[in-house]
Amino acid sequence: MGASVSRTDVFPPLPSVPDPLLLVTDDPAWTYSSACAGGGGIALLRVWRTADGGHLAIVTENGIAVSITNAAEEISAALTARYPGPLVVLEHYRAGDGAAYDRLDQVLTLPGRASRWRPVWPIPPANPDFELHQAWMRECGSALLTARAR
Repeated sequence: MGASVSRTDVFPPLPSVPDPLLLVTDDPAWTYSSACAGGGGIALLRVWRTADGGHLAIVTENGIAVSITNAAEEISAALTARYPGPLVVLEHYRAGDGAAYDRLDQVLTLPGRASRWRPVWPIPPANPDFELHQAWMRECGSALLTARAR
């Protein structure tokens, strides 16, 4: 008998953002706490309302103190408390931070469980999510990565 997978263990779909230029939050020096040595860090936080009434948060690493990956649980908890409803959290690493290109990963944090990540962009054509993620990047993802409040 195989292990069963709870629906809460599945990554939520990447949400549609009606207007990538209409940010709820655009904070270039957002501070977050972390249980890791160093106690926290600073990142670029951008949040949008999604078509389903929830929120999409992109947290961009800036290399100051604890990385956003090492603080994923704390970041997700802080964002969940601040933005009610469905929430999708994406980690963004800019080119030059370990790779020659920008990277975008979705974070899934469940209570009492270790965080999980799935690559959103770029991903190879052999990835089963390739077409879906490419379409999302064309629809709004690329615009979201460059969006800043007016």
